[in-house]
Amino acid sequence: MEMTPSTARTFWKALMDNASSLVADAHALLKTSSFGRARSLTVLAQEELGKALWLYETFEESWSTGADDALAVPRLASDGRRHAVKYMEAFVFGKELAAFWGDYESYDYPQDDRQESWDAYFAQQTSDAEAAGARANQEKMAGFYVDLDEDGQAVHSPADVASGRIAEDLQTAARVVEMLLIKDHSRMKLDASTPYDSTHAQQHRLLPISHPEEWRGASESFRRGDHLEEPQG
Repeated sequence: MEMTPSTARTFWKALMDNASSLVADAHALLKTSSFGRARSLTVLAQEELGKALWLYETFEESWSTGADDALAVPRLASDGRRHAVKYMEAFVFGKELAAFWGDYESYDYPQDDRQESWDAYFAQQTSDAEAAGARANQEKMAGFYVDLDEDGQAVHSPADVASGRIAEDLQTAARVVEMLLIKDHSRMKLDASTPYDSTHAQQHRLLPISHPEEWRGASESFRRGDHLEEPQG
């Protein structure tokens, strides 16, 4: 699948807007104790982020330099409808979250430089991502649909889903979506010769979920979003 950088930018911003909106909707459902659906929307947000990451990796340089050559995004064609794979992309990206905020000790690298140690490390990372993708897809389905168990005896409903770690997972998802938005902001500020293309509205939407304490301490004007009406750059 090929597209121009301009089309890719429009597509990427729509994906990020949808991901942040899904996070906000999940937060609203969480506050009504609709835990299953909140989890489902959280997973969908991360799937949208996965697609956005494929676009970002392909077009980051073009968006910074202004190059207008059409480029292929093969992962959209091969994996765009594979839900667990999209989630896996976001899961792997999310591994950077602690280091992004300065906790570089969060990386659990091998203790030595032997090739077999690194092979084992990457194999474990892949296994963890695959397991997370499969688990998230199951949780998403459980939050949306009524179903029978494998024996056909017990009925499972979204209403049966307990709170568990759903709030924590939602906050993590919000912070991971936010991380890509901040990376894009930094790219435009520090590395791009092209005009600034704001995503402040999406960042603002995530703040009550990603950083609730800071949000509660913010001014009423900021929480209303008055600053979003001003030119950004």
